[in-house]
Amino acid sequence: MDTRIDFYPTHQHGAYKLRPGRAYPFGTTLVPGGVNFSISSGHATACTLVLFEKGAPEPFVEIPFPEAFRVGNVWCMVVFDLECERIEYGYRMDGPWDPGAGHRFDRSKVLLDPYAKAIGGRTHWGQPPDWNDLYPQRARLIFEDFDWEDDRPLETPLADLVIYELHTRSFTAHPSAGVKHPGTYAGIAARIPYLKELGVNCVELMPIFEFDEFENSRANPETGEMMLNYWGYSTVGFFAPKAGFAATGPFGMEVDEFKNLVKELHRNGIEVMLDVVFNHTAEGNENGPTLSFRGIDNQTFYMLTPEGYYYNFSGCGNTLNCNSPVVRNMVLDCLRYWA
Repeated sequence: MDTRIDFYPTHQHGAYKLRPGRAYPFGTTLVPGGVNFSISSGHATACTLVLFEKGAPEPFVEIPFPEAFRVGNVWCMVVFDLECERIEYGYRMDGPWDPGAGHRFDRSKVLLDPYAKAIGGRTHWGQPPDWNDLYPQRARLIFEDFDWEDDRPLETPLADLVIYELHTRSFTAHPSAGVKHPGTYAGIAARIPYLKELGVNCVELMPIFEFDEFENSRANPETGEMMLNYWGYSTVGFFAPKAGFAATGPFGMEVDEFKNLVKELHRNGIEVMLDVVFNHTAEGNENGPTLSFRGIDNQTFYMLTPEGYYYNFSGCGNTLNCNSPVVRNMVLDCLRYWA
């Protein structure tokens, strides 16, 4: 039996064995014996992979990408022998801090992978986070082992669709819904008979992509109730279903729970549409937080004025630069992934 050469490490960083990775696909890919990490930045000068135990306040290792592991603007590396279900990962990017030229690199920030398929840190809806966490929303690895059981899109003609637009939390949050897991993907699945009674054959889900409900949160001046970002039109991660909308989110199973919802809806003759906003992100303008895109390659990801400020055509602080082929391809990769 032949053994593939690319199963073997070529480099070492402390106790961690490495080899040059593959540039595509971006994000993380499980490979024999390890994980392929790939991230692109057109203006960074160096990149470091930061690995945490799930929920740990400090990383257990930081691994700089050797220059030899860089392919054009892409850093790609295989790290062997990781306990994939127990880690969270992010990146530090080196480069110029020159806002006037559009560069906002800051290696003190741990940055979220734009291609992260699962994100921890907001796994319980409305639970206040640790505001001192140096990396509040953390990329996680997923396993592509879900059994779709030959599920396929129904492809009902558009003219025949009866569309019910719903918010994942609102649809079953009230006790009158009578579900075991209110406000979740599982809750929607439990209410499929109700949708069928209405004659619905398509649900349009308001944003289920990871967002931060504590963005711009504040107390109601009259009641003292905490007012949250409820609707989710402020995306943190375009590839990750919101963990706080999953009954299994605290256990890191939100991806499978969402897939199961889609499968059950299809099984009952109901199409699924997703409402996704690609024109801006949760990072806001120059006064907003640095979570991901801004720190990875600000000049590429955002439309900027000649002075380095953010064009705000979205009305939400920034505008994604879909003129860039890098950003356009990210949008297309995202659409293909969800489809």
